[in-house]
Amino acid sequence: MTKIEEEILKARGLRGMEVEKPLVIDFAREENTQMLYQHSTLLSSYTANWDGFYLQYHHQPPQEISKHCSKQHRIIIHNHPLPTPKIERIEELSQESQVMPGTITVVPANTQNWAYWDAEHRFIVLIFESNLFARHIAESTDVDEVELLTTLSHPDSLIYSIGLALKAELESNGLGGHLYVDSLAIALMAHLLRHYSSQKCSLQISASGLPKTKLRQVLEYIHDRIGQDLTVAQLAALAHMSPNYFSGLFKQSTGLTPHQYVLRCRIDCAKQLLHEGKLSIAEISNHLGFSHQSHFSQYFKRLVGTSPKTFLKRQ
Repeated sequence: MTKIEEEILKARGLRGMEVEKPLVIDFAREENTQMLYQHSTLLSSYTANWDGFYLQYHHQPPQEISKHCSKQHRIIIHNHPLPTPKIERIEELSQESQVMPGTITVVPANTQNWAYWDAEHRFIVLIFESNLFARHIAESTDVDEVELLTTLSHPDSLIYSIGLALKAELESNGLGGHLYVDSLAIALMAHLLRHYSSQKCSLQISASGLPKTKLRQVLEYIHDRIGQDLTVAQLAALAHMSPNYFSGLFKQSTGLTPHQYVLRCRIDCAKQLLHEGKLSIAEISNHLGFSHQSHFSQYFKRLVGTSPKTFLKRQ
């Protein structure tokens, strides 16, 4: 520890914490979050079943975060400014920084870390299992092993946008569905591989897209289950590919992500059902798997340019 760091800690009454035995926290269990923070989360994804991927949204008072390590990788996303600097330390890396919206901190699994701030603090935490990241490495690169790198208070507009999008998805009670969350998670993993790893990795995507037979099989599967909450993992398994690799090939073939394609199919089906006039707008919304009629109307207007009600009147 440098002399400057010692003075910072001493001034805030934190001197000596380097000998404290760290807590080991499993963030896969929501209740374990209370071991670290004074207040409970304002929002979390634990009941949303995101398959080893979690989001927490915090509003915490001034506090010292005890020295600890997590069984999962974490990304702290700052979406509100702090009026005073925040002190962060991960292993031997320490920094006092001014927190601004869009800055992030990457905390790899099993690394000792602590933090301190002396003002009200709102932030997002993305948490994901180590094997989730490892699986994306194995599926996307020729490298046997990649280390996620520690990063303190670094501006990153893409991760910031992904964090806000996932937070909005929770607040909408699952408006986008599993395909939307899967797409964001895949984009996050690819970005981490390219910019926050010990290897400069790039995704190996075929320029020709999915083979025609597999593409036809996947599209038929989607159309036969258009009202179900499909996942990228389901579609990828059908093509005998990893979710990450499949998503890239699918977009090469269709020009759309799996989530975008399914959404367009649902809206095309809705237009046909409205034209037939046998079902109400509410029945069509439910039939096509939208969680609320307002969500259906929102997407319909976005893609068609008019509301379902207006579309129906014009028939």
